[in-house]
Amino acid sequence: MGVAKQDINDFNARVKRINNPRNKSYYDPDLGMHVPKRVTRDKIKKQNEEPSLLGKIIVSMIIGALGLMAAQILRIRYFDVAASDSIVFYLELIVGAWAVITLSALMNRRTVGARLAQVAGLVIMITAGHNIIWRWPDQMAVIYTQAYVDEVLETTSQHSVVYRGQVYGLPSPQS
Repeated sequence: MGVAKQDINDFNARVKRINNPRNKSYYDPDLGMHVPKRVTRDKIKKQNEEPSLLGKIIVSMIIGALGLMAAQILRIRYFDVAASDSIVFYLELIVGAWAVITLSALMNRRTVGARLAQVAGLVIMITAGHNIIWRWPDQMAVIYTQAYVDEVLETTSQHSVVYRGQVYGLPSPQS
């Protein structure tokens, strides 16, 4: 495949075609197409569809839940803290907030609405996160420890919420 050797005259002819005021576009023989001389900003800027507000909130809530889950894994697997409930609560909250700040910085979710959704994700995970263990006990035993999973299964019920140490659950249907 050969390419014709071009010299300065070919270049000047190309510039002359581009600079011709009557042309809105010019034919570029190298590209083999008509190229517009002036393009509006609207055509240059790509039309990005913004994700929905609900999608942004859900992603931020997942970031909050993952932050608290990381705090629980750190506490259970590595520190095995068996102190009073308030110390465990604040330890998980501080480490979870640190994990949320790190994850949100990595994922560029730093707006006020995203921060509120991340806090909501933390709160939901604190109150109802044990339901994940009820749903997938074998997988959660790999992530946490088997002793912790057994403890959660003994002290809570399925589809319940933990608030200030009290377990509030939906009544199970009698069959």
